[in-house]
Amino acid sequence: MQRLTAYVSGKVQKTGFRARVLAIARDFGLKGYVQNLDDGRVKVIAEGETGDLESLLSALDIKNTIINVVDIKSDISPATGDFDSFVKVVSGGETDQRLDVAAGLLTKLIVVNEKILDEIKATRIEMTETRKEMTETRKEMTETRKEMTEIRMELMETHEDIKGAINESQEAIVSEIRELRADLKENIEGRLIRIESDVSQIKTKVGL
Repeated sequence: MQRLTAYVSGKVQKTGFRARVLAIARDFGLKGYVQNLDDGRVKVIAEGETGDLESLLSALDIKNTIINVVDIKSDISPATGDFDSFVKVVSGGETDQRLDVAAGLLTKLIVVNEKILDEIKATRIEMTETRKEMTETRKEMTETRKEMTEIRMELMETHEDIKGAINESQEAIVSEIRELRADLKENIEGRLIRIESDVSQIKTKVGL
């Protein structure tokens, strides 16, 4: 059993940092305490297995929207067995505890917002892909119209004796094109419904 003594500098007070350290240390089964110092640093005393102490030391280097650890000075010494659990030493009273809780909740909210933004970005990408597919579909329909025009010109130049057969072929082509348009329309409408559903779910998550 060893004792880790660490002094953490940076943006670590009134940010929820101690609450994070408390949770991490308890997850590792360590004993000791975390405390704010008057000079703006945070002191961490932890006793336990060497590997768990090393894991805690690595986990102390937190950098996110609220917390920004700049420097960690640490020392390892023999454990004294003075602690029964891992606690947070509060020097500023209940208000200080509430600030840490509020900071922790704010951090969670920021993480949730980032996930929502990622989902919105993914939906926008999907909508962009859908627009591209619709553009390609329009191009295909334009090409189809051009082909139909060429067919009509060829039919006009064809001998009068085969007009009846050509008319039948033309009707068959028009019918196929209508079925193609119907299939394309159904496909596009299905995609739009899925996109609207995704947007609705995102709005629900965001609270709109």
